[in-house]
Amino acid sequence: MKVISAEQHKELVAGAKVLEEQSFGVKVWLLPDQRIVKVFRLKRVLSSGRLYPYNARFANNARRLQARGVAAPNVLETYYCPEIQRHGVVYDLLEGETFFDLLSRAEDEAPFRTLARFLGELHEKGIYFRSVHPGNVLLREDGSMGLIDIQDIRFWPWQLGKKTRARNFRHLYNSDGCSLAMREFGFERFVDLYLQELSRSEGYRQDLKPLIMGWDRAWERRKQDPAVP
Repeated sequence: MKVISAEQHKELVAGAKVLEEQSFGVKVWLLPDQRIVKVFRLKRVLSSGRLYPYNARFANNARRLQARGVAAPNVLETYYCPEIQRHGVVYDLLEGETFFDLLSRAEDEAPFRTLARFLGELHEKGIYFRSVHPGNVLLREDGSMGLIDIQDIRFWPWQLGKKTRARNFRHLYNSDGCSLAMREFGFERFVDLYLQELSRSEGYRQDLKPLIMGWDRAWERRKQDPAVP
């Protein structure tokens, strides 16, 4: 990981299009040559990000996803800018359309089924993508799927267990990026598609569904009152 000055960072993003901005400043830029620059800040004084920076996690996760047959950004470099206290990563734009957009104009259940099938494939490959939501999953021109915003992933050498799968569904449904289309389609209906596409026994699927639906007791309250946080 190289160290750059604030001036070098300013030159890097000069003329770039802002893709994401938060209260602390710009987080993601699209450079004129179609490279992406993403920066990470330490949210707390005591943070694991000091020992294992988020940009390094992003780069390592990209390589590990690709090794397991999942499309991920091609990382070009990682850097640290001490003057602005930001870790950064530069990578090639991963082409594709997000499921946030695909689901918003869906005319049938086909894109929901595609997303459910892909989530099952990730779980079967031992990939726990904690930031899973429709805005972070891409459908590419060749029909393959890809992941972005990948700094928060865990890998196992075996398929995910039932409780971990259920927990991943809670992250999906409760995430800020969960689209209105997904909520209108219905959480249980989406879970059913996932189970239908899963290459597991009927008994396994029957055992798994109650875990998914009952992982967070607040789910029952939300069914009765959508305003419950």
